Amino acid sequence: MSFKPDYGLRLLSQGYGQHVGHNFYDCRLLSLTVLGAGQYSTTVDCPLVGEMHALSLDFTGQQLDQILSKAQPKLTDYIRKEIARDPSTPRTIDFEGDVPFAVRARLGEVQQAEYETFVPLVAQEIL
Repeated sequence: MSFKPDYGLRLLSQGYGQHVGHNFYDCRLLSLTVLGAGQYSTTVDCPLVGEMHALSLDFTGQQLDQILSKAQPKLTDYIRKEIARDPSTPRTIDFEGDVPFAVRARLGEVQQAEYETFVPLVAQEIL
């Protein structure tokens, strides 16, 4: 299994700490991962030092509402229905289309998944 390098790990290795804010102006919500009740994540591709990286972005239910305010109503309805069907079991919700958004985020904690180690960025503000 091959993964893109992790954006958060790269920032951490370059000496960035959790106090530094990072702005991303061209994000696209292509799928939504439910982490637990009111906690969500998505992964976006993001270039860094001339190489495409995977950026994991964690955010709250309130921040999801702000992201979905930028979506087509049909897509928003679909995502909300999928969440309401089971709001807390970890899973990924796939859908057709995307939602453009901008975000200010900071490094989170190092996470160990089954096949990888990564550092998510935690949304501070949806721009």
